Amino acid sequence: MVGDPHTIKIFDGVEPDGRHLVGVCEPGGFMKDIKNKAYHNLRFRIITHDLSPGELLNEKELLKEYRIGRSPLREILINLQRDGLIQRFPRSGTFVTPIDLHLFGQVIEIRLNMEELTGSLAAQRITRDQLDTLTQILNKVKALEGEGEDSQIIKALTQCEFDFHDTLYEATHNQKLKEMLYELHGVCARFWYYWVLTKEEVKDQFRDTEELLEALEKRDGKTAGELLRNHVQTMADRIKGKVLEPLLAVRTK
Repeated sequence: MVGDPHTIKIFDGVEPDGRHLVGVCEPGGFMKDIKNKAYHNLRFRIITHDLSPGELLNEKELLKEYRIGRSPLREILINLQRDGLIQRFPRSGTFVTPIDLHLFGQVIEIRLNMEELTGSLAAQRITRDQLDTLTQILNKVKALEGEGEDSQIIKALTQCEFDFHDTLYEATHNQKLKEMLYELHGVCARFWYYWVLTKEEVKDQFRDTEELLEALEKRDGKTAGELLRNHVQTMADRIKGKVLEPLLAVRTK
């Protein structure tokens, strides 16, 4: 569609992983995907700290950057607030939510059981196309493994991790569960990106994914659920270690 000479391009930007972000409007039609793309782009920028915790969001600048109207932007901000990624205060403005370790602990308690349920349901309901998508994501991760220790590579690997989880959540074919997991994953990902920044640590997120993919292929919900639960627990333990190590070091001095 973008290549159609009769299509009017109305938004041109960059995806989180560096791909071109383009929105189009067909003559006599309506804008396609702009609000959704802008939402995902802003979400990714907050999670990866391109927009820092506590930073004031300039709504006029966002309107210019994403070339959207006030109503679509308002809906995007409502969704980001629902996701726990921004805070809005009357007469003060819209701010990126600060990092809150207490919130992280609460989210992990909920997410452990929900991820286990995700594995069980996905093993029963995942489609061939979704299995192929997961395989393609893992192939992309392997291709990125040979790249250097660069912030863009880390962001690309992080995007792969997002895509992998999003596909799993879609595979449950449970809309309410998917929405809840999407929100909780975003909160956890902010902490992961804040404290765990090396390429090797990001790659470690994919350590059990081939075993998980095999369990999904075999329709083994018990194994898939256990692998996802362990994945979240390992991530939580690593973040807690990153936070506690400096505190313990200070106490022992």
